[in-house]
Amino acid sequence: MQQWAKRLAIAVIFTVADIAVFDIYFGVIWQAWGWNPWVKAALVALLAVWIASASVLWFHVSKDLRQPLRAWAVAISSDPWPDSSQLRRDSDV
Repeated sequence: MQQWAKRLAIAVIFTVADIAVFDIYFGVIWQAWGWNPWVKAALVALLAVWIASASVLWFHVSKDLRQPLRAWAVAISSDPWPDSSQLRRDSDV
């Protein structure tokens, strides 16, 4: 498996896990510790750091994917069939 594919798989797995953990536990933690405003601020700061780290991870994955996507775009855009104007120009009619 190529390096960019491994990084993409890791990013997808971590993102799904992060969303699942947030969905399951954040509301419970907010209700249990939410009575203290300092704890609320710390939870929001922790959430911001979590989102920032996920953004950095996806930024690096997107940079890794640029080269394979460009190669695939070039492979798709290179048409093996000649253009119709080339066929008319080379004909002896």
